[in-house]
Amino acid sequence: MKRILVLSLIICFFVSCEKYSTGTNLTLSGKYVLSLLDVTSENQNDYRDSLYRPGSVYKNKNLPDPFDSMVINRFYIHLTYSEVRMNLLETPDGRDIWQYGDRPNEIFYRVYCNNSYNNGILNFTYLTKDRTSRTMNFLIEQDGIESLQLKLLGTRANGENQTLTMVFSRVGP
Repeated sequence: MKRILVLSLIICFFVSCEKYSTGTNLTLSGKYVLSLLDVTSENQNDYRDSLYRPGSVYKNKNLPDPFDSMVINRFYIHLTYSEVRMNLLETPDGRDIWQYGDRPNEIFYRVYCNNSYNNGILNFTYLTKDRTSRTMNFLIEQDGIESLQLKLLGTRANGENQTLTMVFSRVGP
């Protein structure tokens, strides 16, 4: 009788164990270039989806600067462990000068909903050229060693809702 009780307790212990897992480890830090942009209509009856490849230009006046006009393979972002910089400006000496996020106007980001099931939501607020405060929320779809895939949900263009999937390639630390 005692053996049956011990055996049933051992079986219950191993069968009823739930695996404990923490959030995914994100490695967002790095300098990235937008290498691909997939624009998908949220209207199921509309098939005007677009794939933007290097050299093409995406324009959407409903998005804040610099996201309103992005040249594929020329739109850069830089993420540190707490800051985001956007829109790399070309300089003759090759230094990285950023239109958004350079000192003294740093842009700090947060990652929400990061758990074992999804990578989370990248959130930051910044001031545009016309000094308007804008908050951006990106779903982190993939965080690879050499790439980053972000999804901007609920964008309006030409009266319709769109989803923008941005694929970034890492080009520097």
